[in-house]
Amino acid sequence: MWANKRAGPPAVGPQKRLIIKGLRAIPALPENYKTDTLARLQSAIQAIQLSQPTPQGLEELYRDCEGLCLHKFGSDIYAMVQAELGAYTRQRLDEINHLSDASVGGSVLELTTQFWVGYTQQLDMIKCIFLYLDRTYVLQSANVASLWSMGLNVVRRCLVDTDIKSRLIRLVLGEVAKERDGKSADQTSVKCLVQMFVDLGLYSQFFMPSLIDATRDYYVKESRRLVGSLVATQPAEGPRPTNSASAMSVPQYLTHVKLRIDEETQCAALYLSPGSKAPLLSTILAELVEKHTERLLTTSFDAMVDAHMLADLANLYSLLSSVNQLDALKRYWAVYVKKVGLRLVQAPELDVGLVSDMLAMKQRLDDVMKSAFQSNSMLAHALRDSFEDFINSRRSKPAQVTAKFIDQSIRSGNRSTADEDIDSLLNRVVVIFRFIHDKDLFEAYYKRDLAKRLLYNKSVSADTERSMVQKLRMECGPGFTKRLEGMLRDMDFTSDLDGKFTNLQEAQEANNIGFHVSILTQAFWPTYEPMPLTIPRNVELAQEQFVQFYSEKHNGRKLYWQPNLGTCLLKVSFDEGPKELSLTIVQGTVLLLFSEHDELSYQQIQENTGLEDVELMRTLQSLACGKYRVLAKEPKGRDVAGTDVFTFNAAFTSPQARIKIGQILLKEAEKESKEVEEHIQLDRMYQVDAAIVRILKARKRLDHTALMTELLSRLKFNSTSAEVKERIETLIERDYIKRDDADPSLYHYLA
Repeated sequence: MWANKRAGPPAVGPQKRLIIKGLRAIPALPENYKTDTLARLQSAIQAIQLSQPTPQGLEELYRDCEGLCLHKFGSDIYAMVQAELGAYTRQRLDEINHLSDASVGGSVLELTTQFWVGYTQQLDMIKCIFLYLDRTYVLQSANVASLWSMGLNVVRRCLVDTDIKSRLIRLVLGEVAKERDGKSADQTSVKCLVQMFVDLGLYSQFFMPSLIDATRDYYVKESRRLVGSLVATQPAEGPRPTNSASAMSVPQYLTHVKLRIDEETQCAALYLSPGSKAPLLSTILAELVEKHTERLLTTSFDAMVDAHMLADLANLYSLLSSVNQLDALKRYWAVYVKKVGLRLVQAPELDVGLVSDMLAMKQRLDDVMKSAFQSNSMLAHALRDSFEDFINSRRSKPAQVTAKFIDQSIRSGNRSTADEDIDSLLNRVVVIFRFIHDKDLFEAYYKRDLAKRLLYNKSVSADTERSMVQKLRMECGPGFTKRLEGMLRDMDFTSDLDGKFTNLQEAQEANNIGFHVSILTQAFWPTYEPMPLTIPRNVELAQEQFVQFYSEKHNGRKLYWQPNLGTCLLKVSFDEGPKELSLTIVQGTVLLLFSEHDELSYQQIQENTGLEDVELMRTLQSLACGKYRVLAKEPKGRDVAGTDVFTFNAAFTSPQARIKIGQILLKEAEKESKEVEEHIQLDRMYQVDAAIVRILKARKRLDHTALMTELLSRLKFNSTSAEVKERIETLIERDYIKRDDADPSLYHYLA
């Protein structure tokens, strides 16, 4: 617990008392104390202003100031100091102002600089002497500025009340103009006087507006002189001197502007207030770039992109971005891309290399986007839109040539190319494919080419085929690649099934002719017209054997044979020795007839094979009139007639042990393309019909404009108004929909 301690009793002893008595008389100040003290302080200020030693020591002067302040004479001291500073400042500035701009004793700028440097040093010493005044009277009095602020205000009033302010600003701006012209300028005076304007609070109100106006006038004249004489852009141009009077190209002008910006930035950092840089550069860019944007772009933008002048294009982008003129750059960029693209797409003679040209163009423009335009999203969007516009300006052709280009890239002839290079190329082609509207047409062409590669084993690799289909799936979804994926599955299934059937054939050596079959699902593969062909008996037996084998594993399925899609390998004995001939089934069937007959007429061959004239003529032409003539015909010639007679050419020679004899290609490329397009148009017609019926079934009634808007938003391909109107008329005739009796533009759904 706490103990409660109390003080003990007071000590016993005599007590002392403190007695305070009043002054017998109030002390009086010495006579003339105030006057003499102020005079000493005034003399000290004048000595400081004349750069002379003070009559008294600084500590004594400080005590004099303190004594006056203690006796309530602070206001008198303050008024005396202010009067002395004002008189000195007016005298010095008047002397300077009466001199010429460049007098014998020094220029006005130099003398003003000397005055300001000396004045601030003097003011600093005076402030030390009168420090007690600053800490007492000034702090205790309202609306009384500190000695430093009062000293600056004295100079400020002298400058504002006289014309020397305007003269100093004019002279400073003259030095700035000299530096812009590449001449020698008094940077020390400019820097000091600019700082004086800042300290006096005159910078923003008086100096900065004058600087902006002078800068604008200077660069208005320069831009008119340079832009007015711009010449066409030439590749590999060198920079011109900053003040060159000769004509400039746009790249040289842009380099000049960048140099000007760098120079002005350095000058602003050297002697201007930190807040001056932005408005100064904004004024310069407005006069040199913003007001001449259209002229700069019109004169040389296309030529700069054509010449791949990335550094100059980067300058252009940087400058236009700084003046918010990227919309103009976007407009010219889009026009350029469309113009160059249309020259490629609209020229039929360039169809062979169209995709290669578009890939090169896309790569070049992507380089511009990345290296010059900093991958700006607005310009990238304009690039995509422009590509999409010019690619689809010519219906069907881009889809066809893109599919053909992919076919040539994946064919086995490119096996020397690394898989990584092929994959990189396909990725770039997919970018082009992304812009194509007629993707259903592309799918039809691609499917035909894929079928040939798979059936004739012409692919670089199965992995490459799957990779390409996967890329298309990622772009368009599983519905787009369903049939393509089905074709690949068919080939995988065929490989497994063929292996089992081969084992069966090897067990029956008596009839083993190396018979291989590809099972194709009809819904996935292109439609092929059946070809009448009487195949050899041993092939027919192998075919029947496979049908039995397949039926045992897949009961209920029916097989339709397409011999025109197959190939065969025949071992043929010539006088030179045995050769292996790689032929189509049709070629092999015709050639096998000569194993039993030495000579056959055209009619006899047709009777034994059942082939039509067109197919038989091109087959005999490939065997008897081509590069490898394993048959001889009479009469000789490059064409086959119905009266010709053919014999086996036992004297045929070739250094190759295996020879591939290609079938003569019919000139049916245009016909095949036309059939593909007609098939696609038929599919599109059904899709339009179904979409119209679905829309009206949901809405019950709809006007023509609303129907067109919703229909075109649902369709995945381009369709014209005329085509849609034709389908509407067909649906009206078939009683799916009807027109309103009162309003022909209104349609009703018929249940």
